[in-house]
Amino acid sequence: MKVDVLVIGGGNAALCAALMAREAGASVLLLEAAPRDWRGGNSAHTRNLRCMHDAPQDVLVDAYPEEEYWQDLLKVTGGLTDEQLARLVIRASSTCRPWMRQPRRAFPALAVGALHVARTNAFFMGGGKALVNAYYRSAERLGVQVHYDAPVERLELEDGRFVAAHAAQPTGASASASRPARCWPPAASNPTAAGCARPGARTNAANGRPTTS
Repeated sequence: MKVDVLVIGGGNAALCAALMAREAGASVLLLEAAPRDWRGGNSAHTRNLRCMHDAPQDVLVDAYPEEEYWQDLLKVTGGLTDEQLARLVIRASSTCRPWMRQPRRAFPALAVGALHVARTNAFFMGGGKALVNAYYRSAERLGVQVHYDAPVERLELEDGRFVAAHAAQPTGASASASRPARCWPPAASNPTAAGCARPGARTNAANGRPTTS
């Protein structure tokens, strides 16, 4: 089996990468280590998004500007924060809600006036589990292939570059459940990490243990 993008993991970053890749026209395979009932990683236990905004926006009241967000982050991390990367994320947080609320993604409703932190945080109705389920519904509706019980056991590197991911045989795959799977991109590709997405990936099943080049 050959796909354009291989995504390792099934949490927030991974699902966003899978959705964006699929919406761009790529074929996508996502490997989730957990069984279906436990999918989503830590994202299943979250309840809200902290979002920068310079004026009231739908569920967020008043304003929560970049500098205040940055100071809050410094307090939480004890100053151990890369400012350039942190500010990039802070600014991008202002676009999260519009992205999530597009009809084709069908994310859960955001609670209005929830708790005293509605100025800084947008809460999900149903919490993180509802968020994760919405991710997967959207991904499956778009045609993202999802394999559960498929932990990646090791990565194969050559000269510091990704070559292959060796994973346990995923639930629902055509091969025997005792067979591991090997996923890799074409040798000429130059993949970059984005939510653990790997461009140009193919998947094969190997007998007994992961195959080698």
